[in-house]
Amino acid sequence: MDVLISGASIAGLTTAALLAGRGHRVTVVERAGAQRSGGVAIDVRGEAVDVARELGVLDEIRAARVPHDDVFRFVDAEGRTRATMRPADDVYEATDDVEISRDLLAGILERRLPGSVAVDYGRWVAAITDVPEGAEVTLSDGSRRVVDLVVGADGLHSGVRAAAFGPEGEFVHHLGLYVAILTSCRSATVDTGSVVFNTPGRLVMLRSDGARTSALLGFRSPWIDHDFRDVESQRRRVVDAFAGHDGWVTREVVGELAASDAFYFDAVSQVRMESWSRGRAVLVGDAAYSPSFFSGMGTTLAMVGARNLALALDGVAPGEPAQVERALARYDRSMRPIVTEAHAIAEVGAGILFPRTSSEIAERDARFTPAASAGGGAGH
Repeated sequence: MDVLISGASIAGLTTAALLAGRGHRVTVVERAGAQRSGGVAIDVRGEAVDVARELGVLDEIRAARVPHDDVFRFVDAEGRTRATMRPADDVYEATDDVEISRDLLAGILERRLPGSVAVDYGRWVAAITDVPEGAEVTLSDGSRRVVDLVVGADGLHSGVRAAAFGPEGEFVHHLGLYVAILTSCRSATVDTGSVVFNTPGRLVMLRSDGARTSALLGFRSPWIDHDFRDVESQRRRVVDAFAGHDGWVTREVVGELAASDAFYFDAVSQVRMESWSRGRAVLVGDAAYSPSFFSGMGTTLAMVGARNLALALDGVAPGEPAQVERALARYDRSMRPIVTEAHAIAEVGAGILFPRTSSEIAERDARFTPAASAGGGAGH
């Protein structure tokens, strides 16, 4: 099949490698001008470890993994540790997980692409029209081509989803949370693991990948109608949200964010859809079933979704629309159970990291390992 993939992050690169490895002709387009650098540490869990093994990159991923310390330390306003939690024990089933920085994983996957795969940076899908031969795709530069299949692997704000399925608001469900991430925080650092400070409805988390510290600032809020590319507006919203919520490193981190260009901001949302395919367009990863930041399962769904799509397309003749339709339905059925589970985990994770009230913070701290067994405070 002649396949056009939109998005050159984890979902798109994994899909490209697997489809090209099965003999399909693959082109990848990516809105960004180059592979994005930075990003927080992400987790390759469960079945995604098997996908990495199938691609022949598991050893390389393990070699680049974050030094293993998955302890979350919950601290008070003075930075004193009140409780600790290991998510692998308390949220996820025990697996052979690998934690790695997002940019390192994307680089490993891109280097794994066969030479036949073209990655075209600076272009994206603007429109999709079903035609008898497949799908006619109009790209951002006005060029057009007809392909057998369009794969939207272009994230939460997917252009392929908008072109093939409709407006974002029909599928992206706000969970009442917003997050801002400093990919490299200098005003406050931790050596290993994650340190979390909460005030009601607010979160400050420092997380180490062994080489650098990222900072996450989060707050609860009803939906804010905002332009997710308006950086100055995003900065102001975060600063306003933390006004009057001083405590452990809060002022320092908020101040650094207000002066930095190297940060990410968005609503915490889930993508919920009744079908992940329409005509000759199909979605993979966050574009299809983003479980939200607090599930810890986004990377796993991206890689497993890519594998399941590739398996579903095995033996499909591009000139047989009924075969393509049945294959995409098989992909859909194969992903429903794992997506449902990941969406449920997100609710657990948000409840732990984002208590709404002072009493919920105290109840959370009492639930997990008390500070007496956790060591001292949180240095910065």
